[in-house]
Amino acid sequence: MAVGERTSRLRQRLRQAAEQHQEQIERFLDEDGPLVRGSFGTRSRVCGNPGCHCARGEKHTARYLTATDAGKVRQVHVPAGDEQRVAAGVSRYRRFRRVRKRLVYLEALQLELVDELGRSLLAPYPPEDPLPPAKRRGRKARNGARRS
Repeated sequence: MAVGERTSRLRQRLRQAAEQHQEQIERFLDEDGPLVRGSFGTRSRVCGNPGCHCARGEKHTARYLTATDAGKVRQVHVPAGDEQRVAAGVSRYRRFRRVRKRLVYLEALQLELVDELGRSLLAPYPPEDPLPPAKRRGRKARNGARRS
């Protein structure tokens, strides 16, 4: 692949990544309402009263919000009047986390593409005895991955 063609493709990929990044930002900004961290679920139980409907198999149900707090799992009962609001908040929080994860990925991709584009545009100078390429600066990459 020719240098000009490679540079053009890198620019195109960088523009696409920037557009996707902007789409994720817009998706986040379109969210309306509070976020609620945790999982929202239902628990069923038998109360132990022999005359109760739960003794015939129709268990009592209750809604709970479960989340970790200082390394411990906590459960909080959610009253019937708050169920819809809490469920919607948990849903928004999950969407927020997905968007955030995608933004982190896209930002890393954009930086990688910018670096690669910069390297592709780099011209050796002086032509007869060029300076050596720049050495990598900064911290080493985690998990054994090479960084440029």
